[in-house]
Amino acid sequence: MEYIQEVLDRTTGQLKTQSLGDWITVSELGQRYGVGNRKVRCILHHMGVLAREGRCYRLPHCLVEAGIGKRIDFPRSGHAFDTISPKGQELVATIWTETAEGYEAEAGNSSLVGTVREALAAFNAARSEPLETAGEVRWVLDHFRDIKFNVVAAALEVSPALVTRYARHRATEIAYRKRKMEERLQEYSGAEKLSRMVALLQDDV
Repeated sequence: MEYIQEVLDRTTGQLKTQSLGDWITVSELGQRYGVGNRKVRCILHHMGVLAREGRCYRLPHCLVEAGIGKRIDFPRSGHAFDTISPKGQELVATIWTETAEGYEAEAGNSSLVGTVREALAAFNAARSEPLETAGEVRWVLDHFRDIKFNVVAAALEVSPALVTRYARHRATEIAYRKRKMEERLQEYSGAEKLSRMVALLQDDV
């Protein structure tokens, strides 16, 4: 996307249009380097270009003032995003390889992160469509019972806050199903309870 500005031509006293160059979104920057939307934000955060704001990574105001990019906080689409200026793109290009390698090395320090990624990739490959983020969090928590949320976040390349949010939803649903199961089992006793419990568990699978 090309940004322009109007400047005063002092010789004619008229306003003229001046190009500010080609500005690209963070996602487009990721496409340039062959990485997805999540990963490019994680690498730029590792680089110091993006900072965490709530559950998102955004361009800090100080870098906006330095000409690295712009914050589009209230677009018509309703989803805030950032654009990177030609100056910012040049800065990123000079340190991208080194930063990306450092990020990968840091993420790979946890063998469990790699294990989770491989297992999830194999599961998604067997599906007609890959899981969305909420489904990925649930799947990991279901199959790696004692895993810490920060490890899940590193494996899925999302914020720990987002993992916590989806984990709470999962815990609420599990508690609800357990409560309903107990209510239904009140009607049975002995061997009937056991057989009924097995049937209910099979229904939930």
